[in-house]
Amino acid sequence: MKKRFVVIAIFMILLLAVPILLLSDPMTRSLAPLDNVKINELITEIDSGKEIKGKYDFDYVILDENAHVTYKSSLDLPDDIGRATTERYTIRTLEKDGKVMGYLLIRNDYETVWEKAYEKYRTSIIACVIVEGLIIVAFLTWTYFFIIEPFEKMKRFATNISSGDLDIPLTMDRGNIFGAFTESFDIMRTELAEARQKEYEAQRSKAELVAQLSHDIKTPVASIKAMGELLEAKSTEQDQKTKIHSIVSKADQIDVLVSDLFATTLTDLNNLDVSLSEQPSSALKDIIKDADHKEYTDISELAPCIIECDLVRTTQVINNIINNSYKYADTVINVRSHIEDDLFVISFTDNGGGVSEDDLPMITKRFRRGSNAKGKQGAGLGLAIASELMEKMDGSLECSNVDGGFRVTLFFKLA
Repeated sequence: MKKRFVVIAIFMILLLAVPILLLSDPMTRSLAPLDNVKINELITEIDSGKEIKGKYDFDYVILDENAHVTYKSSLDLPDDIGRATTERYTIRTLEKDGKVMGYLLIRNDYETVWEKAYEKYRTSIIACVIVEGLIIVAFLTWTYFFIIEPFEKMKRFATNISSGDLDIPLTMDRGNIFGAFTESFDIMRTELAEARQKEYEAQRSKAELVAQLSHDIKTPVASIKAMGELLEAKSTEQDQKTKIHSIVSKADQIDVLVSDLFATTLTDLNNLDVSLSEQPSSALKDIIKDADHKEYTDISELAPCIIECDLVRTTQVINNIINNSYKYADTVINVRSHIEDDLFVISFTDNGGGVSEDDLPMITKRFRRGSNAKGKQGAGLGLAIASELMEKMDGSLECSNVDGGFRVTLFFKLA
């Protein structure tokens, strides 16, 4: 690249030197006003004493030795040496055998000479301007096609890379200054695309492993829970029943966490199936009662309508909402509903003081927990999974603080 730049610089210097050469020729070199050969011929005729027969392309006056006019080639010529000197005439002394015989006054037509000189100089200036203009146009054209346009192409390529588009290649052109860079950048794009693919495959493999383990863990946890409940029912000692109940409670917690982890992993793999069907809104009341094993919910009559939902996924959403309220509020949960435009809206409101306004926008993001979650078990997946499931059912989930409590609102599409 440095060699190419040096060649371009030398070429531009040579081009810029052309106008200087055009202007370097002095005007007097090509615009000599008098022809010495013709003047010598005229002097020879005068010295011969014969009648002057030659025709000359300049005006002249012949004076005798007393400075009297003996001949004029034109009437408007001066009659004496003083005036001729004032008018810049060329004065030649006519001598014969060392004796002054007279004077030859030759007119210098400076007006014509300077007009010709000016015309030639103006032509040279115009030629220089044209040459300089052509050089500038050629340079700007070259700059655009070989520097600016390739640079803009690289800029667009960099923008695509930064936005994650690694499919558009950068065309290599060794003719421009950035030729070597384009090849390197395109190799970088290819390497990034390969790295992204490998990362995706690694993440997918990891997610599949987590999903498999989550599924496998649920079976023994369910067995532990069932056996614990059986032992608790058969036990007669209060201390033993308390300990067994604690085991069952911990098994429930593990089951919820594993279920959340399993659902999250399936979402990442895009394998979380949702099968929408038309269901009466009253079906949600049964789901709420089944999920509320502490019987904290205060359910008003649900607005009668037909909604589109997946009962299995809706059950998971409501379970997560109620368990979340158990964990952080542990108060009565007021359940209210109404119809808004083409949506069935149902809200769950507790009296646990809500969350901070700073935490509220992020409460439905994965692994994000509010400041009130300190010291409490959980991974920050419950509401995140509920929100994602609602979106898959063409609905939505919103969280807000109201009247000293926390509210989760679900929006279902009407059938």
